Amino acid sequence: MNINGLFAHTLTDLIRGIRQNKKNEQGYIAKEIADIRQELRRNDPDLKAQAIAKLTYLQMMGYDMSWASFHVVEVMSSPKFLYKGIGYLGAVQSFTQETDVLMLTTNLIKKDLASSNASEIGVAINGLSHILTPDLARDLCADLVAMLNHSRPIVRKKVLLVLYKVFLKYPEGLRLSFSRMKDRLEDPDPSVVSAAVNVICELARRNPKNYLSLAPQLFKLLTTSSNNWMLIKIIKLFAALTPYEPRLTKKLLPPITSLIQTTPAMSLLYECIHTVIAGGMLATTGSGSNAESANNLAATCVAKLRTFLEDPDQNLKYIGLLALTKILPTHPHLVGEHKDIILKCIDDPDISIRMRTLDLIVGMANKKNLTEIVKRLISHLLPAVESEHAPINNGSAMTALMDPTYRADIIRRIVFICSQNSYANIGNFEWYLAVLSDLTNVAGVNVGNMLMQQFMDVGVRVKSVRSYTVQLMMRLLADTRLTEPENPENANSMVLLAAAWLTSEYCSLLESPENALELLSQRSTAKLDPAIQATYLQSMLKIFAYWMNSLQYSWNEESRQSLSETTDLLREGVKEMFAHSPDLEVQERASNVSVILDIIAEHVPRTPLKIENSISFAPTMPKPPSILGSLYPLFFNQELNPVAPKAQKKVPVPEGLDLETWIHEPIPEPEPESSEDDDFLNENNSSYGYGWSGEGDVTGKSKKKGKKGRDQEDSKESAESKAKRKAERRERQKHDPYYIGGNESPKSQKKGQDDLDVDSIPIVQLNMDGFEKPIVIGKKSKSKKKSKRRERSRSPPIVPVEFAVEEMPEDATLSASDDEIQKAFNAKYAGVSKGILDQDASALHSVDLSIPVGEDEQLPRAKPYMKPEEVRQYEDELAQRRRLEAMQAKKDKKDKKESKKSKSSKKDSADVEEKKKKKKSKSKEEPLIIMDAPVAIKSPEPVVEPVVEAPVKSKSKAKKDSGTSGTKSKKGTSTKKSPKAPVIVEFPDRSDIDLVLNEDVALTYDIALAQSSIEAPTTPGSEPTNDPAVSIKFRVHNRNLTQPISSVRVVLADSFDIRLGGSHAGQDSVTISSSIEPQSRVDAALEVLILGRIRYELRVLGTLFFELNGREESLEFNFAVPPSTFMLAIPRLTGADFSKILTERLALFSATSSATVRLSTGTTGQDEQFWDAVEKITKEVTHTHVVEVVDGAASFFGQSWQGYQVAGLIKVRKGDKQTDEEGGDGFKTIEVEMKCTDQLFVDGLAQEILAVDVY
Repeated sequence: MNINGLFAHTLTDLIRGIRQNKKNEQGYIAKEIADIRQELRRNDPDLKAQAIAKLTYLQMMGYDMSWASFHVVEVMSSPKFLYKGIGYLGAVQSFTQETDVLMLTTNLIKKDLASSNASEIGVAINGLSHILTPDLARDLCADLVAMLNHSRPIVRKKVLLVLYKVFLKYPEGLRLSFSRMKDRLEDPDPSVVSAAVNVICELARRNPKNYLSLAPQLFKLLTTSSNNWMLIKIIKLFAALTPYEPRLTKKLLPPITSLIQTTPAMSLLYECIHTVIAGGMLATTGSGSNAESANNLAATCVAKLRTFLEDPDQNLKYIGLLALTKILPTHPHLVGEHKDIILKCIDDPDISIRMRTLDLIVGMANKKNLTEIVKRLISHLLPAVESEHAPINNGSAMTALMDPTYRADIIRRIVFICSQNSYANIGNFEWYLAVLSDLTNVAGVNVGNMLMQQFMDVGVRVKSVRSYTVQLMMRLLADTRLTEPENPENANSMVLLAAAWLTSEYCSLLESPENALELLSQRSTAKLDPAIQATYLQSMLKIFAYWMNSLQYSWNEESRQSLSETTDLLREGVKEMFAHSPDLEVQERASNVSVILDIIAEHVPRTPLKIENSISFAPTMPKPPSILGSLYPLFFNQELNPVAPKAQKKVPVPEGLDLETWIHEPIPEPEPESSEDDDFLNENNSSYGYGWSGEGDVTGKSKKKGKKGRDQEDSKESAESKAKRKAERRERQKHDPYYIGGNESPKSQKKGQDDLDVDSIPIVQLNMDGFEKPIVIGKKSKSKKKSKRRERSRSPPIVPVEFAVEEMPEDATLSASDDEIQKAFNAKYAGVSKGILDQDASALHSVDLSIPVGEDEQLPRAKPYMKPEEVRQYEDELAQRRRLEAMQAKKDKKDKKESKKSKSSKKDSADVEEKKKKKKSKSKEEPLIIMDAPVAIKSPEPVVEPVVEAPVKSKSKAKKDSGTSGTKSKKGTSTKKSPKAPVIVEFPDRSDIDLVLNEDVALTYDIALAQSSIEAPTTPGSEPTNDPAVSIKFRVHNRNLTQPISSVRVVLADSFDIRLGGSHAGQDSVTISSSIEPQSRVDAALEVLILGRIRYELRVLGTLFFELNGREESLEFNFAVPPSTFMLAIPRLTGADFSKILTERLALFSATSSATVRLSTGTTGQDEQFWDAVEKITKEVTHTHVVEVVDGAASFFGQSWQGYQVAGLIKVRKGDKQTDEEGGDGFKTIEVEMKCTDQLFVDGLAQEILAVDVY
């Protein structure tokens, strides 16, 4: 270290300084970064290593260090191990897949891999695993495979691990090196074998079938190894292989069974059990010894999993429950034997364990244990009650039990296990109805809809319990906790809908219909949900009809009084509670019921009945009114039976019926002009849209005539006037901020108006069940629950279950079972879940290891890259060669000018003066040559004719126009002959610009002004009459080696400024190609209309869609439309024309802008570098042409399609040359000043100049 390095800050000093400067941390770090830059410029390797160490620390704090990537490579190449480690650490922290200097690290890493020091090899391998690119993987794969025979086991182990990363980047290397990696399974060092098993296990996750050939070696390791972690990997690998080779199951059964019975390691035990389950070793489809061994193995697994549940470790308990859930489908009786320990887990304070236990309990439920399981689950809905099974004393558990989501989940599971398979597990439906009734009051959450459906389903399907159901529903109708809840949000009041419907549907089972009518018409009904009120009204009328019909068989004075009082009571209740309801359904039903009751009230006798004496002198009652039986047939004509679930699917299709053909051909509807806004408002007032017509003075007949007349007028109207009117309307709508459809194309607006169908808009009922709050159940509710239990114990004896017959349509056709349909659906939409840490290894799927490696197939060798010192030497030699060429070109140009000057001096001076006069007179008469339209390009290179001698780089710049010749006067002015044809300056094409890139697809684009716009430019000083079009050519490259991509299309995002034009106008997407073969390219061109003002921020946004391996993928892209794209190739101006434009049109050039850029002179001449920058600014960036050049300055001019004219000056700022402390070359500052007729346009050009990195 030199004397300067002794005073440099170390990493320790940096950390200490950051801690001491908390108030001004950013300022301190900025100063340190500036010092680091100075340190990296020195040639001291110690200082550079120390600077990279500090920079790596700052990078971990969020500061960018990508600018120092080359210096990182220099430190990586240091011979000192400490510095080499710092360099590799910096590379790991800062290098990405796009880092340019990665190409320089190939030989460096090769050298480190060949080192005799194992530590250096380890550092290189570790760094390589983080900075691998496809090129590095391809170039270094052969070296790494050769190192598998290294004498040091630690090196072989690290090489095996890094090869996994290499195969992800270079999949072809897997097949070429698989045999060498396979040999490492028999390595004498166990750590190397473990590393090989790890790599193969990870590779087998992508394509297990490829590794079936390794089964013998893996089986040997399974039976001989004592490394538990390696055994876990091997067992996982066998779990992935068994689906592809069923014979492995029989072979693996003995060793895995032995491991399950003997291993004390819980992790290995679980993996063995998981492999047994996943490999199908517990299947009992066979017979004899196979089935017996499978049952014995399943019993052993379940017994071992019981120890997981008894362990206090929560993690073991969770995975034990998870494994039991997987065993349950094949051996439910074995899992059911451990019901006691499983039910204890439901009291665990950990919510995840309780939820997993609930999943297991749902699968365990059967006819024998259903009652016990439901009782245990209901106990969790009563947290305040300490049950005999598990007193709840944990505060966190109490909070979890009161969680509405958890309580609702328990109720859903209770309903599911009771109702699954059409109530196959229920033998006593009265018990189930009582459970549902209890859940309405102890739930604490709003599950009324679910309970309502269960009440109705059981009541309709099970005939034998309908009488009990009706009695239970009467109790629910009288329950004030439902009719007048304290907390309506958590009250299950929706069960009242089922109660009202069932009591009315089976009102013949009511003991007292009058009591039911009183409950339905009580005052609290008005506070219920509108759906419940509507059902109440319908049920009220049905029960009233049944009761009124029964009165005609026992008609007497008491019946008359009861009918009169009940009718009046119902009439009054309906009018007061329901007639003014805000719900339309309730209003309508209330009106209907009220009218019916009014009619009945008119026919009910209001006077006492008189007893009549018949001929036999026996007293008889008068005949009952006929209206008593008038309503009954309307409601009870047929019995309501449940419909079979598959009834609709099995309706037979009549012969000769084709549902795809039209019964009547639809009348084609022409697109009327009245759909547009102006026609809608201005033409006729008879139509008001949406199918409604105003009546006014127009009758139906005159309407038809008026429509016909309008059609005739429209047909007479010229197409030109229609188009003009539409264009004006669209233009007005586009700039109207209150017009909703302004950002849509006219075609999409019209389509949306024509397709609008108000009747097709779905009406969705909002469900607010998700916003639930827990309720606290106090002592009062506890006493009620106890009384409920006592009441349920006195329920009537169990009666035989009788189900109602499910109705099916006549001649129902047989169809596939629901299980088969579900299996087909699952097979079609089955997908593999992907973790967030999974890397993209799709390319490994296409590698087939069964194909033998040919003799001519070898791993590629890396191309030799130069060392950093060699790169610098080569760049110096190249710069020197360029300097010599530039000096020679300058000398040739000077000799050529001197020869021309000597020739021109021999001419007669009188002739020269005469030509000068002619030229002056001609310049006054002739107009300026400013082309409004482009001329065919005749020269492939731009031609610049300097007025004053200036150095140029290429020979093409020194050429004169073929049709011009000039002389130089004593004062230094130049004269020219009249050109035969205007010289057009050509601009370089902007082609093959990279847009998006991934492993499978690369997208590039070309952008230029469309030919349609080039042919019709705007005259300077006038407004454009149409929108300019830009031609964009997309080039899609399929980079995949084996798979084609299909359905390739581009979708451009909607924008106020950009819209598809040309042949793709009005389309949503542009199809690139239907299929692109591997390693092939396809081009597609489209036109884009620019609707907004031209500015720098104008961008095109879109998405590239394509299909690969049957799945659709997409890549988003966006790119700028530079203002210079609209610059035209116009004839080159002379100095006199340029001056005249600026003089005569000075007022028009009111917009100004400037840009300042730094010119790095490097190793070439300063003047040469300046003229290169001038050419780049005019020719490549702004698409203008040079008019005049003088020493250190150049003027330029250009014209855009919009008629904007740009005039500018490029000059070197005087006195701005600087040199650094080392005495090297400095830089100059170039100023570009521009004037234009449009401010946004010239600002965009200035931004383009600033955006260029190097001049």
